Amino acid sequence: MRDEDKPFVLYRKGPYNFTIVPRGVKGWAQFGVWIALLVPPSIAFAVYAEANEGRPEFWVALAVYLVATLIWSLAAISWMRARAEVVDVAAMLKLKREQERKQSRGR
Repeated sequence: MRDEDKPFVLYRKGPYNFTIVPRGVKGWAQFGVWIALLVPPSIAFAVYAEANEGRPEFWVALAVYLVATLIWSLAAISWMRARAEVVDVAAMLKLKREQERKQSRGR
């Protein structure tokens, strides 16, 4: 897949510092599917939590929900990263500074 056809853009600022942005209708649709995948567990937890408020089962359900949300988050991020055009912001800023330095020396 060419970079122009990828549904996401990943702006890399450092090894663990990045931003993923959907690109176009295809990117937003895929992002929407990932959000929709989180809705059923959230509704199930809300219903179960309301029925078991103040009981030990609530805390077990909360732990399961938090683990499921963590797994969902990691899966969504890795899936989007694999389908994203990568833009290295740090390299772009470095190149821009070098060009500005060259231009200022030429004056």
